[in-house]
Amino acid sequence: MNEEIAEIDKDAEIADPDATFPPNRDVVTQNYDLVVGSLMQQIESSDIVLRPSFQRGYVWSNATASRLIESVILNVPIPPCYLSQNDDFELDVIDGQQRLQSIYRFTGNQFALSSLAITKELNGLRFHQLPTKIQRQIKTHTIRCVMITNKSHSDVKFDIFERLNSNTSTLNAQELRNCIYRGDFNDLLRKIAERPAWLKILGRKVADKRMKGEETILRHFAFKRLGLATYRTPLRNWLNDAAEHGRKLPQEEMMKFDVQWEHMISVSTAWFDPSECFRRPKSKPINKALFDLVALAASEISMEKASASRDKFRETYFNLLENEEFEDLISRAVDHKKRTERRFALWQQSFDWLVN
Repeated sequence: MNEEIAEIDKDAEIADPDATFPPNRDVVTQNYDLVVGSLMQQIESSDIVLRPSFQRGYVWSNATASRLIESVILNVPIPPCYLSQNDDFELDVIDGQQRLQSIYRFTGNQFALSSLAITKELNGLRFHQLPTKIQRQIKTHTIRCVMITNKSHSDVKFDIFERLNSNTSTLNAQELRNCIYRGDFNDLLRKIAERPAWLKILGRKVADKRMKGEETILRHFAFKRLGLATYRTPLRNWLNDAAEHGRKLPQEEMMKFDVQWEHMISVSTAWFDPSECFRRPKSKPINKALFDLVALAASEISMEKASASRDKFRETYFNLLENEEFEDLISRAVDHKKRTERRFALWQQSFDWLVN
């Protein structure tokens, strides 16, 4: 495996018999037919939020965008856009980002039309160069928008976003959280993920664009702040809980977690070389199950005690990895609730001396 962070066993996550779901699974939507001119005004005023980080950037070529504009000019219906209303009543674009970005860029004169098949006479023209009639056609073209209101349960919204993106360029769970739970805490996760000490442990020079680092940091936050007692599956929903909790934290609590994270990294690298941290022996990718355990332990003791206990910690750690039951618990179905609880119990039995 070439990845620096081992993937979650998704099949195991789905199959967990102890998985829990919110009792209220309702989704509240509102449908609107909005003209392009109104949509562009709302984007300009940030009432509708186009943020490339949600969708891994704007990827359409000018030729592809031009063909969309031609469809608008010809009054060809285009697929609906899905918007998510956040607690500030802003609308985040969940599906339709590329289409809206293309129209926004064109009406802002950022590119000239090209590769048009039917209205070839418009090739080479920017929006302000089009005949006034065609400009009006574009500005008055109607686009169906489906708004998922902030009254919908966050787990249900997350599930909807997964379904929408399964038909396009699929976003992973953390990329979806980056959209749903944006704010200062989300920004902090990105900031931490880019720090040299963490990147050195991962064996990377820059942070992973698919936000695997951010999700791993969020895992630690979840166990640290919410605790094992709150753990539930599917894991993605528990991490959603953590992201929502983090989003509501006051600034001083975010700063406190930031400091705790840096302390945890310092203690972990006192116990292990960066290339060893959170891994099985001679294994390249970080094992997330081991990360949860080591990181939590490292966050709860002083640097002085960590340095003094290094040899005993390593001996206990590698002995535990030879335990067949523990090895199984960190190898498969690692997110199942009962297996997670058992894994923590075995760790606690082995490292009881560390916290006492």
